Amino acid sequence: MARSKINLKELASILGVSISTISKALNDSHEISDATKKRIVELAKLHNYRPNKIALGLKSGRTNTIAVVIPSVQNSFFARALYGIESVISQTKYSTIVCLTKESYDKEVDNFDMLSNGVVDGFIVAVSEETQMLKDFSHFENAISDEKSLVMFDRVIDSIPCTKVTTNDYTAISEATQNLIKSNRKNIILLSAINNLNVGKQRTKGYRKAIQEAGLEPVVLESDRNGIVEVLKNHIENNPVDAVIALDTDASFASYKVARQFGKKIPEDMAVIGYVSERMAPYLAPELTTINQHSYTMGKTAATLLLEQLENKSNKNQSVVIDSTLSQRASS
Repeated sequence: MARSKINLKELASILGVSISTISKALNDSHEISDATKKRIVELAKLHNYRPNKIALGLKSGRTNTIAVVIPSVQNSFFARALYGIESVISQTKYSTIVCLTKESYDKEVDNFDMLSNGVVDGFIVAVSEETQMLKDFSHFENAISDEKSLVMFDRVIDSIPCTKVTTNDYTAISEATQNLIKSNRKNIILLSAINNLNVGKQRTKGYRKAIQEAGLEPVVLESDRNGIVEVLKNHIENNPVDAVIALDTDASFASYKVARQFGKKIPEDMAVIGYVSERMAPYLAPELTTINQHSYTMGKTAATLLLEQLENKSNKNQSVVIDSTLSQRASS
């Protein structure tokens, strides 16, 4: 049978001391004698007393809690980033609340509205796809107005004055495209299921730059995750393709699936460079060449920068770039 909980007022009544004395003792204040502290702590433990962090936060203005707002944990990128965030936060006095938007603008706004009201001290966020499409960023602006520290990572909004942690998407794709061109690939297409996201747009620009500088014709195929296979199939049926740069996990898997359906050998007939988990890439056949965004490092960096802002009671407008690297494997 669970022990009944007790509140601060009841605890003070049992001990015959003030609520202030109880609070100071539980916070190890030097104003309270060691003997009194010991008696209060023991009785609090006996009666299963737990302080209400939200109530204390509303009173003090600090809750020592951080919200991490991300689209999904099924996506390996965000899962690894979350591990990176937690590896930093777990070593501090802060705790985390993880919120999933499922790419919904309304869910993202609801999370910010609910948590900005004294529940958390700051936010680490990867902006949802729907928010980027609607271009309504007032909930971020309101959080900053409420003096909440804000760090965006990977999916960021340039117009919001906050700390942003990104990768060099433009340069990474441009260099990957150049590598394919140097290996004598002439019909290099770009395949994307993330064309609505800022990261997808930057990667597409990098591809176009490299292709055009080489005097080749850029071919950009875009669709949602449900239609990406058909888009690629329709193109390959009517056009030569000797390389695919896939901008996300769905596009990467679609490239392998369509290659098998058309009897194309990877990389002999069609090279593939894509984005999937570094743990998953070696298990594809052949092993997939990937652009590694170092999501764990990105998460650690975002958490570290937010903690610095919280300790300094500031909200900086700065950008930090984590360089992506090409993990060369058998598919290219």
